[in-house]
Amino acid sequence: MDKRYKLTRHKLTLLLFLIALIAELLYIKSYNVSYFISPDGFLYSNITENFLQGKGLMNTLNFVQGDDGVVRAIAKTRDYVVGPVYPMLLALVYGVFGFKSYGMVILVLHAVLGAGSAVFAYKAGELLFGKGYAWIPYGLTLGYPLFAFWGMYVLTEATFVFSISLFLYLSALYAEEWNRPKIKTLLLLGAAIGISNLVRPFLLLYFPVLGFWILWTQRWRWKIALRDFAIIVMMTAIVMSPWWIRNGIKYHQFISVSNYGSYEFYVGNNPLSITDEYFYFAQPSYDPEVKARIEKLPILEQEKEYKQLGMSYILQHPIQFLQRTLDKEKNLFWQPITHNDGQFYKMQGYTLDNWYLLLGLLGVFLSLIYLRKYSFLLLFTIYYSFIVSMITVVPGARYRLPVMPAMILLGSLVVVIALKGIAKLSSAKRRKGRRA
Repeated sequence: MDKRYKLTRHKLTLLLFLIALIAELLYIKSYNVSYFISPDGFLYSNITENFLQGKGLMNTLNFVQGDDGVVRAIAKTRDYVVGPVYPMLLALVYGVFGFKSYGMVILVLHAVLGAGSAVFAYKAGELLFGKGYAWIPYGLTLGYPLFAFWGMYVLTEATFVFSISLFLYLSALYAEEWNRPKIKTLLLLGAAIGISNLVRPFLLLYFPVLGFWILWTQRWRWKIALRDFAIIVMMTAIVMSPWWIRNGIKYHQFISVSNYGSYEFYVGNNPLSITDEYFYFAQPSYDPEVKARIEKLPILEQEKEYKQLGMSYILQHPIQFLQRTLDKEKNLFWQPITHNDGQFYKMQGYTLDNWYLLLGLLGVFLSLIYLRKYSFLLLFTIYYSFIVSMITVVPGARYRLPVMPAMILLGSLVVVIALKGIAKLSSAKRRKGRRA
């Protein structure tokens, strides 16, 4: 019976994946171009080509986008270190279809990752709401148009959404097993955090939040909570350590994931920068003379100087830092796609973003009532929006995308409660009719 049950579950998972994959391919077909690519996309592609040619995960060209929108290659001015997961996935596609097969990256890699994200939404929904309602987050995931739009870019977005969806599913599994968590679940959760960080390092600062959540979930049983937390952290370190060792050998310093981002951090925490408009190159700086001095330094020294400037502001003005970060959340991160942006970027169905945000926000309030079950979604949502808004000055859409799997699960809670309420009303009316 157990084997038959497992076989049935595997067949259902495969069916869900195939349905989601067809939906992803239909999304791709609906766009009049086979892919979008930016300077970041060309950078990832260049790193992948060098890797396949035996030069290692390094870039040999830099790319800039001109006022005419055309991306051009320029001589290498800096050596970018980026997380290795996405270039390695590109290498799989290029190994089969050839270099610069951007269309196949979207058609094969991103479609598969997008379908996988929907399956994890179903699995998480099954744990949170029960099998009868698991189709709700599955359908909402497939129906969210910005997943499709950013999945059309040769960028890490589809990969990062996939890794976050996996992380949330495993978090839900841990919450389900809280009384007797399986070692396998703890190891997988640690591995998922490590892999996600090697795509984009936004979960690097999550461990204090994770530790608190585990302790609270374990009802303040310190010994069990510390054991679980230690296993997760250990597994994360094991997954990430080959990258740390490689960076230490190559650059003679510790680079956790990437070697850039400090300038954005500096601009994001610059008291002169505005908090309601994105375009950080146009944002003012502390002091043009200071900026000119820093830009004469080697790249790694520049990163260090910009990081120190940003940190000095945070430490000297903590209240203003919190206020500005919350302003950036309100004015940028949580703002839906505007009509102008939707038209300019040729997004399809972008107006649905408003409704998804509203549904997710309602779910946030409902999750406060059922806090023990949905606390991990609430904590992740608060953490991610704060960290992104703290680091830089960015709008919603692309930078909000990785938090949407959590928002969709929270929004699904609203739909589940509504459907259960309708079912109870219908049942009460039928009973009343029979008595009459």
